[in-house]
Amino acid sequence: MVDPLFDAPAALARLSPVERTLLVTLAGRARDDRRPAPYLGDPMPAAVLERLGTDPARLGVGSVVSLATALRSAMLDRAVRAFLSAHPDAVVVELGAGLETRRHRLRPGAGVDWYDVDLPAVAKLRRALLPPEPLSAGGARAHLVAADATAPDWLAGLPRDRPAIAVADGLVGLLPPDRARALLTALAAHFTEGELVFNAYPRLVARTIGAQPVLRRMGIPRGYTGFGFDDPRHVEALVPGLSFVEERFGTQERGAAMPPALRLTAALFARWPAQSRRGVWVVRYRFTGARG
Repeated sequence: MVDPLFDAPAALARLSPVERTLLVTLAGRARDDRRPAPYLGDPMPAAVLERLGTDPARLGVGSVVSLATALRSAMLDRAVRAFLSAHPDAVVVELGAGLETRRHRLRPGAGVDWYDVDLPAVAKLRRALLPPEPLSAGGARAHLVAADATAPDWLAGLPRDRPAIAVADGLVGLLPPDRARALLTALAAHFTEGELVFNAYPRLVARTIGAQPVLRRMGIPRGYTGFGFDDPRHVEALVPGLSFVEERFGTQERGAAMPPALRLTAALFARWPAQSRRGVWVVRYRFTGARG
C-alpha cells in the first residue's frame, strides 16, 4: 500500500545528484506512454511522477532522451522476459532500481524472487511509492534491498544456488570505473548460473557524462566521469567470471514510435557497431561461476 503521509518534496531533497537521475529515466518512460505507439505501454511512471509533483518539462527530458530511455527499457525487458521464460524459478536482481517498474510490466510468476536494490534514500522513496508487495496471488516474491550495490555485503542475503539475472538500467555507466568494476566482480563471484544485462556507454560518452544538459540539471558536476568501454569483451577481460554473450543496439530496433527520419538514420548505422554503440547499447554476459 502506498504511504498516504508521503512527503515528496522532502524525499527528493534528500537525494544526491546521482540519486536524482532516477527522475530522468522515470520522466522518459512517462513521456513514452503518451506516444501513439509507445515502446513500453506502461502507465505507472506517469502516475508516480504525478505523485512526486514533478513537472517533466522542468527536467529537460525531451523527445530524444525519452525515446532512448524507453527503447533501452524495452530491450532490457526483452532480455529479462526471455530469461524468466527459460527459468521460471529465477532470481532477478534490479540494480539501481530507482523507481523502475519492470516487475510490474513483466509480472513474473510465483517461482521468482525479485530483488530491487538501491541506496537507502532511494529505497525509502521507492517503498513509499512502489511497495514490495505481490502483484497478484500467484506473483513473484518481491524484496527491497536498501544498500550500496557496489558494496558486496548485501549479496550475502541473496540465493546463489538458483539461476539469476541481474539487470541494470543507467547504473553501470554512471558509476566511477573502480566502483563499476567492484560491482561486476561481486556479482560474478556470487552467482554460479545466470546472466547480467545492462545498458553500456563507450569511453567517450562515459567521459562526458557531466556535460549532458539533462544530467547537469540533476546536479551532476561537469567533470564527472562514468564507466565506459568500446569493446564488450573488455568487460570479459576485466572481470573474471563473466563471459560475453551478445550486444544489441537501438539502431536495430524498428518501431512505430521512432520518427521516420530517425528510422532512416538507424538503418544506416545498424551495420556500423562503433557508431551504434554511441546510442542505445545493451550488453549481455553469462556468469561462469568464478569465486572471489
